[in-house]
Amino acid sequence: MMRGSREDDGSADLDDVERRLRAIRDDPGKSTTLRELAQYQLERIAALRAARSGSGTGTPAVTVDRLGPFRFAAIPATGIVSIEIDRGADLVPLVAVVSADEIRRLTPLFQHLRDHAARGDSIRIDVREAFLELLGHDPFRDQLDDR
Repeated sequence: MMRGSREDDGSADLDDVERRLRAIRDDPGKSTTLRELAQYQLERIAALRAARSGSGTGTPAVTVDRLGPFRFAAIPATGIVSIEIDRGADLVPLVAVVSADEIRRLTPLFQHLRDHAARGDSIRIDVREAFLELLGHDPFRDQLDDR
């Protein structure tokens, strides 16, 4: 294998990832959130390639905000937000990707949490129940243990 070939620098693997991401992005059967996330990843790959060649401006910035155990990362120009819930040192955080519209529907929950935190109250909620009630689905499915 020649040094500097596409196989040597991992570009062939990246091409496969791009092909799969394009298939997701272009599949009308996939959710809008998933399709937008695939587009964002394609933009990151393009930015990485441009940076490698010296012509790029870098990857798009991600805005991060924190509210108690919740951490939000908004991905610009995609309309999607990741939500990470810190469950303590012994547990893996819960992670979900939702649309900006879903974040708006979750606003009452976050306002409730903000109000309790401002008063110094303890915050104990059933995350699954709250998200099911406000969104109609569980974006953390398969991550919560029913035990």
